[in-house]
Amino acid sequence: MWRSLFLIIFLSFSLNHLAQVHYRNEIKSIGTFNELKGRPNTSKFGSVDAVKVLLDLKTNTLYFLNANVYKLHVDFCIDYLGYNQNKWKFNVNNYNETDNRDFLMGTINHFEHQNKYTLEFSVADKINSDQVIRLYKKVITSFTLTDSIFVFLNTNRMRDNQVLKSRVPTIDPSEIYAGLDYQALNQLEGYGILTFRTVEEANSGGLNSESLVVIKGTPNDLPPVAGVITTDFQTPLSHITLLCMNRGTPMLAMKQVWDDSLMRSMEDLPVHFIVGSDSLFIEKSSINEVKAFAKNKRSSQIKITLTKDTLRKELITPKEMEGNLSLVGGKAAHFGTLNTIIKKLKLNMKVPEAAFAIPFAFYEEHIKAAGVDRLIQALPLSLNENNVESLREQLDYIQYKIKRTPISNKLLTMLRDKVSASQYDTIRFRSSTNTEDIDGFNGAGLYASKSGILNHSKKSFEKAIKKVWSSTWSYKAFMERFYFGILQTSVSMGILCHRSFPNEEANGVVITKNLYRKNYRGFVVNAQKGDVSVVKPPNGVTCEQMICYSDKNDAFYGEKKIVEYISYSNILKTSELAVLSTDEVINLTSSLAKIKKYIYQKNRKKIQNLTYYDFGLDFEFKLFGLERQLYIKQMRPF
Repeated sequence: MWRSLFLIIFLSFSLNHLAQVHYRNEIKSIGTFNELKGRPNTSKFGSVDAVKVLLDLKTNTLYFLNANVYKLHVDFCIDYLGYNQNKWKFNVNNYNETDNRDFLMGTINHFEHQNKYTLEFSVADKINSDQVIRLYKKVITSFTLTDSIFVFLNTNRMRDNQVLKSRVPTIDPSEIYAGLDYQALNQLEGYGILTFRTVEEANSGGLNSESLVVIKGTPNDLPPVAGVITTDFQTPLSHITLLCMNRGTPMLAMKQVWDDSLMRSMEDLPVHFIVGSDSLFIEKSSINEVKAFAKNKRSSQIKITLTKDTLRKELITPKEMEGNLSLVGGKAAHFGTLNTIIKKLKLNMKVPEAAFAIPFAFYEEHIKAAGVDRLIQALPLSLNENNVESLREQLDYIQYKIKRTPISNKLLTMLRDKVSASQYDTIRFRSSTNTEDIDGFNGAGLYASKSGILNHSKKSFEKAIKKVWSSTWSYKAFMERFYFGILQTSVSMGILCHRSFPNEEANGVVITKNLYRKNYRGFVVNAQKGDVSVVKPPNGVTCEQMICYSDKNDAFYGEKKIVEYISYSNILKTSELAVLSTDEVINLTSSLAKIKKYIYQKNRKKIQNLTYYDFGLDFEFKLFGLERQLYIKQMRPF
């Protein structure tokens, strides 16, 4: 019986496969397009369908490929057209070379929300202007679903091609990005009470782990909730996105969601929802399912007790910081590692000068002098509606006591001596807890950083340090640790110190993995002009978003200096083409690739479940001064 059933299934599959259309020579109906369409290879834009197109130069025949049968152009050429070379040779002949090609290849993308069609080329394709125009003219005679197909200027090379811009209709990524309506940021499933809040209302409280919250705008922080829908698009590297990813919270952006009649019809009701790649599934549910889902998520959190070394009462050098999380905290420990690697590999970048760390011992000494250690011991181990307000009052009082108690003269003397010996008098004091920048918990945005000026009465070192120390006990920091099951009494605050950077030329974040194509090469870069934040941007501000493929110096990607754009900064002057030049992006990513490779190889046994391409580090950088010197100010696991 089972053999017969297997034969029936096999024969059915074989007949269906044979019956599938391999290609069409023209597309003149939406039915034909739907028959062939598939998903793009990269998910950098949502709500887009794609059909691959190929021109056989020897026969001048155009093919629109069936994406359900052929994932890549080369598969069609080998399996159907009988191309007699291997895939490596195919790539060399048809992407690296411009002359003597066998094929011209592209992808027709349909952006459904904007009803726009674009012709896009592989970022690795060195196709020239005449070849683009030849394929374009061939396509528009055989594709009649629209009056206008735009050539997509997706890379630095395409963007700089003035000849192309003058001869065919073109479109750049920012226009596509601005016109999108849906953005999946953390594709997960959940249950919650559908709740609508403005940013101000979201920041004022009233949300909990059972809230699926629709927010008009972008909040800086949120308590743990069941799901997040914002009306503003986010980068994958924004604080709110990273917060949701770290918590395992479903998240998406929908520009029109605030006034959506279907969503409003379910307001204040329990719902079941799934964040898909290009759409949100949502249906009415029951309060029991919502409560069961929230309870299951809470019970799955493990309990974590942190370690801390409180014996050393001296300022710690970058060399001593290296990997020493229990002494100086995650941020400082990774900074020490970063400093060592940059020197060892002789990379063309710097860490901030005049760097040192204040270890946990000084914080622990201070909270004992303030009587805060006893107050921390008295904080509740569990929370309910009755003790949340009391908790806020307790935390406010702890912060007050930390700020009101004088710092030891020994520490202040050491700081003055240390900074006086350097050429800088303005120092940035940055939080570095043992619950920050560690595997599984990055603590992004939870704690304060503050600048102090040597011998300044108002902007003193003492005020800056106490501001950082007291931020350990903000309500949002406490609640985040509570959500992750971290024992509050085991938390300690170190401080990473280094020169400050007034008026930087640019700043940004790099993730050393491709967030838009799983297990594939490419680094994601977000950059912005000056000191305008990438991770907490002002309302309406878009940063420069890129994927760069210089993480390996090979002929197919690395040597071509490819920068693929997703959006451009919208605060640049019209005379400014980009926040970062191509050479700056290449130098940044190729140098960080060496750091990634070094750390990956050193930790290979610990991360056996990750391939090299899926292993990610999170870097923050600055360009400073007229010479635009590259500084790496932070490194942490992603």
